[in-house]
Amino acid sequence: MNKKVTIDQIEKSVISGIGAENDRSDSGRKGKTPLKFKKKKKIKHIRLYIVLGIITVILAGLGYFGWVLYGSLSSVFSGGSAPSLLNIFDNKLLKGESTGRINILLLGIGDEGHAGQYLSDTIMVVSYDVKTKQVAMISIPRDLYVNIGKECGAAKINYAHACGEIEKLNGGGPAISKRVVSEVLDIPINYYARVDFTGLKDIVDAVGGVDINVTEDLYDPFYPSDDGLNGNLYIKKGKQHMSGTTALRYARSRETTTDFDRARRQQQILVAIKTKVMSVETLLNPAKISEISTALGAHLKTDFSIDEIPRAIDIFKKVDTNKVKNKVFDNSKEGLLIDDSSTAAGYILLPRLGEFDYTDLQIVALNIFSDSSIQAENADISVQNGTTTAGLATKAADVLKKARYNVVDISTADTSQYLKTKIIDYSGGGKKATLAGLEKLYNVKSTTGSGDSLSGASIVVIVGQDYKTQ
Repeated sequence: MNKKVTIDQIEKSVISGIGAENDRSDSGRKGKTPLKFKKKKKIKHIRLYIVLGIITVILAGLGYFGWVLYGSLSSVFSGGSAPSLLNIFDNKLLKGESTGRINILLLGIGDEGHAGQYLSDTIMVVSYDVKTKQVAMISIPRDLYVNIGKECGAAKINYAHACGEIEKLNGGGPAISKRVVSEVLDIPINYYARVDFTGLKDIVDAVGGVDINVTEDLYDPFYPSDDGLNGNLYIKKGKQHMSGTTALRYARSRETTTDFDRARRQQQILVAIKTKVMSVETLLNPAKISEISTALGAHLKTDFSIDEIPRAIDIFKKVDTNKVKNKVFDNSKEGLLIDDSSTAAGYILLPRLGEFDYTDLQIVALNIFSDSSIQAENADISVQNGTTTAGLATKAADVLKKARYNVVDISTADTSQYLKTKIIDYSGGGKKATLAGLEKLYNVKSTTGSGDSLSGASIVVIVGQDYKTQ
């Protein structure tokens, strides 16, 4: 039977050996100086050497493991220094932290050689609110019609990435996608992360599979099998533990559902991966970390730098996945998009407000962390036209209504000479979330009104001439 040997036992064995040797050395040394002092000093040195030796082994192991990870992941990140113990404790602030919100664009593309491999059929913005430590996920449908720019013109938004890659534009597909998504949602995109089909499958397998609550039976007889023919995909309703292959199929299937349903399933998969990656079981398992890094190294690209990863891990490991806000822009009755078609692009989705007018999408993106508070406050809002442009107040009110603001009055202001939009608070500061949302939307600070408004509303928005540029 093997016996467990502790560090203390090793020390005692070494020290007792030294003591016996010193005892033998003392015999026959009559009249000479005792060796007790030298013995104690030597024992202290040996203890120090043992401790230093153990620390050296640990540091060497960490260093080797760090370099292994660096070798696997060096192709993933945009730059930064090699990992070290200093990097682990150096929590470099991420872009967006100082402004209160970090926005990361997630792109999903096909494997190399796959038909349309450069098209980003998964487009999702993951936002982190620095103050509340909450995360929101916003999925943009691949068929949304956008103006990519002079290089590629108007097309479906999933072509933005392909355009950057095919035309070899500066920054490639990710840079073009970041710019286009930023313009559509009117928020800065601080980082991107791009993964292909195999990468998603390998990452799920590396963490030992993921647990997904399937809300309804998923049956897709048209899902392509490995040999390219149609295969039967069936995933039963209820809690399912999925392998990488199953998770990929769950995230990609759309023939018997919609692209919007697929986006919701993709959000589920990402939350489940985050839960497994940040679990103690994974973080304390070097073998799993090595598997994950290998999967990422081969199939993931991002403009996070290695220096920023410790901070990113520190932030996202604390996220409560039960409180993630989810939004999928769709063409439902209550949705913000409508079906249309284009001669060049075929089936497309357009904003309800009109082609290339993404104002209502931008309001949702801007207020994603406060929309529930705004609805809870249910503040009465009066929208007034302070310009000579007919119908401007009605247009502004429609945008607010779609963002779930409670507009109770649309009227004309006391004058048509307002150069800038004005927000007047008659609630006595009692509608903080609503005021904060409006201030962000119009980029203006609210003022306090005295008494009651003429319309009786808690908040009055006077639309100025600057609104035409929004």
